[in-house]
Amino acid sequence: MTNNLLSSRQPILDKIVLFCAVIQTGSFREASIQQGISPAAGSRWIKELEEIMGVELIKRSTRQLVATQAGLLLYERFSPMLPDISSLCEEVQNLSERQMGEIRLSSTPLFARQYLTKVVAEYIQMYPNVNFRIFIEAGEFDPLNIDFAFRASGNFDDQNKPDSLLVSRRLLQEPLYLCASPTYLAQQGTPRSPQSLNDHRCLYARTLLGGNHWSFEIEGRQEVVTIRDTLECDNSEMLLDLCLEHAGIAYLPHSLVHKQLASGELKQIFSEYQCASFDIDMYYRPRAPMPERCSQFKQYLINRVQSLADNC
Repeated sequence: MTNNLLSSRQPILDKIVLFCAVIQTGSFREASIQQGISPAAGSRWIKELEEIMGVELIKRSTRQLVATQAGLLLYERFSPMLPDISSLCEEVQNLSERQMGEIRLSSTPLFARQYLTKVVAEYIQMYPNVNFRIFIEAGEFDPLNIDFAFRASGNFDDQNKPDSLLVSRRLLQEPLYLCASPTYLAQQGTPRSPQSLNDHRCLYARTLLGGNHWSFEIEGRQEVVTIRDTLECDNSEMLLDLCLEHAGIAYLPHSLVHKQLASGELKQIFSEYQCASFDIDMYYRPRAPMPERCSQFKQYLINRVQSLADNC
């Protein structure tokens, strides 16, 4: 059975490249220096290559180096491929320096609709050779398969983020409002304190504010309420629709409900309390260097999201 030499733990391709350089220059020393290794290491590599191949490739004498029949065959077949291999390596490297390739994004539905759709559409027009793959999801993601993830969270100013090996960048921050429809409040009554929420139907997203643990602050005192399981949904827009349909009380971001609050379709509850903020963070794994397509998109997205938020 023939062994698969390319699966060998020995760096056989590096050794063949060195062998071709030895034949071209006629010198172990010169070829080794060209390849960035010592002459002693170069001589050892050729011996290891001959052991892997199971045949002598070079006849050595004090005056000259002569390729054997096997060595000549290897050189004649392999050396013409070296320019193509070099060009391929340069082309692969250029993918990190040019606006080409694929960017993989993972986003919550709300951020995708409010910001990401427009940003990506603009970017594709500017750089048509950049492709996108977008996953709409609110939970965990695999950072090895995602270039950038956008996640929402509800936090108080002094609340620490969990430790992570990922780089995080705050993109947006806006207030959350506890709200319900006038019809629901007329039918069920208006809660007077956070603890009275236990008597109401509450609509929540597990990815926000600890899920069914809602926190409120007044006069420096924090109150935490465990909401009974009425309805859980990790799509803020669906929570808004349920709220408008009088299904219960929800904790929703300003950008999603400010029009409904202004029109009277929804009413704010506990306006005297400090509610949490609704934060959108971008997460990505540290890479040095980051591919150019990712680096440029990241900066464009940061600037464009801020511009869109300022114009809302």
